[in-house]
Amino acid sequence: MASVSRPSIHVNPSAKSFICTPAEETESCIVAFHHSLPDFDVTKLIPLDDLAREIRVKHVYLKDETTRLGLPSFKILGASWAVFRATTNKLQLPLSVGLKELGFAAKSHSITFYAATDGNHGRAVARMGRLLGVKARIFVPEWLDLPTRDFIVSEDASLMVVDGDYDLTVQKAAAAAHLDEAGILVQDTAWEGYEIIPQKWIVDGYATMLNEVDEQLNGHFPDIVVAPVGVGSFAQAVVTHSKAAGRGTAVVTVEPHNAACLRGSLLAGKPTSIATKKTIMSGMNCGTVSSIAWPVLKSGVDASVTISDLESHEAVQYLQSKGISAGPCGAGTLAALKYIARAEPKAIRLNSESTVVLFCTEGSRDYQIPLD
Repeated sequence: MASVSRPSIHVNPSAKSFICTPAEETESCIVAFHHSLPDFDVTKLIPLDDLAREIRVKHVYLKDETTRLGLPSFKILGASWAVFRATTNKLQLPLSVGLKELGFAAKSHSITFYAATDGNHGRAVARMGRLLGVKARIFVPEWLDLPTRDFIVSEDASLMVVDGDYDLTVQKAAAAAHLDEAGILVQDTAWEGYEIIPQKWIVDGYATMLNEVDEQLNGHFPDIVVAPVGVGSFAQAVVTHSKAAGRGTAVVTVEPHNAACLRGSLLAGKPTSIATKKTIMSGMNCGTVSSIAWPVLKSGVDASVTISDLESHEAVQYLQSKGISAGPCGAGTLAALKYIARAEPKAIRLNSESTVVLFCTEGSRDYQIPLD
């Protein structure tokens, strides 16, 4: 079982009244682009009725992103839109351009995509490079497991291993892209001077998934959503969508105990980088919150929860028993809900009439089973 000395839940009561404005670009344009990609299909929203009864709420649904556009993660939604927008912008092409024409133009200009990753984002960028027929150079931290590295290489990308953590890996990728006149850095975290791609295009690209949930709930807004946090870009998209005027959905975020950069920043009241430790939730092993995500998360996250590797593993096993093949990051939202329902349900206004949506953002993968 998890230690009784675990970090407390960070609660922000003022998030209840926080309101966000929608994306600048029309979400219909983003959705139409995704629908044009090969093998696109809407992912399932799966009811977890046993869990709802266990924690005594009306409904619990799981948005199953274990397979999206042929990849085991939702990341392709943000990466594909960012690649498309960044490339059309660099080559001054209209948004009406098709993928075939875009690929031809990108190849003729020797475009190369650059990205740093702890797993799924880099593979998604590499997939878009392969789809367009252009090069991708993906930078990974030295601790990234070999199967994940192999998946990235399988997308015909060049793999660059950095002797350091995720933050240093991002710096190396950015430096390499800067030296390449035809290079495009497609990164899902922002810093001063690098905001447009992560803010306007990667974050906005996740709108397709969030709109799907609305349609699958027949226009009813969930009372609570639970989202994972790495650098915070996906959580930023979730907060922006959930806190739009007239919605008022509570947002719970989840991070590993060993890599809780958002919680650390919330406690400090300002963006604060942390030293992370090894975790089976490698997709959330990030030490710095995205600069553009931070203001939204600071104001719009109702509760910040951290979980142990064992809790994540147990959630993986629970979902497996329901026929859902999730990885540790994907199952983390389930573990967070079970903990907050047990420890502090009033923090997110969880009650017998609540409808909860969990974002399961990662498919099954190999990892070392934790002992505690």
